[in-house]
Amino acid sequence: MSPLAIDHCIYGGQYYWVAALAPVSSRRIASYSTGWVSLGAQIIFTTSACFAAGLQLQALIIMNNPSYVPERWHAMLLVWAVLAYSAAINIWGPKLLPHLNLASGVVHIAGFAAIVVILGVMSTKASATFVFVEVTNSSGWQSDGVSWLVGLLSAIYPFLGYDAACHLSEEIPDAARNVPLAMVGSVVVNGVMGLVYCIVFLFSISNLDSLLSTTTGFPYMQLFLDVTRSPIGATFMSLVIAVLAMVANMSGATSTSRTMWAFSRDRAIPFDRYFSVVSDVNHVPVRCILVITAFQMLLGFIYLGNTTAFNAILSMSIISMYLSYTLPIAYMLFGGRERLDAHILGPFQLGRGLGRVLNVVSLVWMMVAIIFSTFPTAMPTTPQNMNYSIVVLAGWLLFGIVYYAVYGRTKYDVPVVGAAVVTSISVA
Repeated sequence: MSPLAIDHCIYGGQYYWVAALAPVSSRRIASYSTGWVSLGAQIIFTTSACFAAGLQLQALIIMNNPSYVPERWHAMLLVWAVLAYSAAINIWGPKLLPHLNLASGVVHIAGFAAIVVILGVMSTKASATFVFVEVTNSSGWQSDGVSWLVGLLSAIYPFLGYDAACHLSEEIPDAARNVPLAMVGSVVVNGVMGLVYCIVFLFSISNLDSLLSTTTGFPYMQLFLDVTRSPIGATFMSLVIAVLAMVANMSGATSTSRTMWAFSRDRAIPFDRYFSVVSDVNHVPVRCILVITAFQMLLGFIYLGNTTAFNAILSMSIISMYLSYTLPIAYMLFGGRERLDAHILGPFQLGRGLGRVLNVVSLVWMMVAIIFSTFPTAMPTTPQNMNYSIVVLAGWLLFGIVYYAVYGRTKYDVPVVGAAVVTSISVA
């Protein structure tokens, strides 16, 4: 293995942008904080995908084998199997990644169309009043408004991770154009598809209590089974979602490993020299991939002791990812535009007026989402259903603060900034 040094490196994404936008006086601490939060956010977000895949695979066993007695450790082993697959592809099959991502895109669109058609044709239709007017509050929260805000968790989650493309920008041709298109396009396309899917799903519900009490733990699987009346048909429909979760974990590991490599290259993490190298054989940061996989496996132990661990992982994903987005947007809003030279701006610009409005809307939205993502999803709160996301996140932040105070503030190589924009960074 050998050191890797690349000019114009922007694998770091958020912390790179903060280094470009922040005043010189706060550039070091702001950039480091953003990078540390971003790295933890990506590890947790990628973990949520393998949790989803592993638990969905166990749910498929439950649906197809009535005699099966599910155990939490079974689910954890399935989660680990997904992680092992993801690590193996990232280490030994990096050339397969573009093809697997393309195939997953085809499965995503074709599977969406098939599911919508099957539900639309075969289901007994609910009324428009049920879909658009009625409110069902089964969370235990007395306020329907609070219950709705806490329930935003499942709606926010699918839109996370749109920064993944920027962490691979050094491997994408014409990144200034293609990365923004990938980030915005994924939100627009999946937003439209998600809205259609939700409406069709709601119109297909005939017995809400049955879905909420399903033994699989996934109401959508029970709906597929109720509509098709066939475990095989419901299995194939559910596999579309499970496979996409597996590919999401694989792609997330790619993006996260690049962020960790960039941060170690900038001497921002413990054992930075060890992690800031890439394989001479496959030209990927193998050590970063392995340590990220190890972190995700350790997070899998949360599920053994907490029945709502999956929701906690989802909450941590939202809180940490949104925190990593907050500083770049805030610095852009409060003086960042003035520090950017016009000639370095990319092909897509919102302008000062609309840009500032959208910055404010984004910050307000993220604060609301972060606050309610810390709430328990059900009341009354018990040690078993408590939302422990903030505890894990606080531990990660505390470690980062201590490391920065002891080592990082003198060791961290802030991305070199010239002409109000990051130009290069190189670590021997």
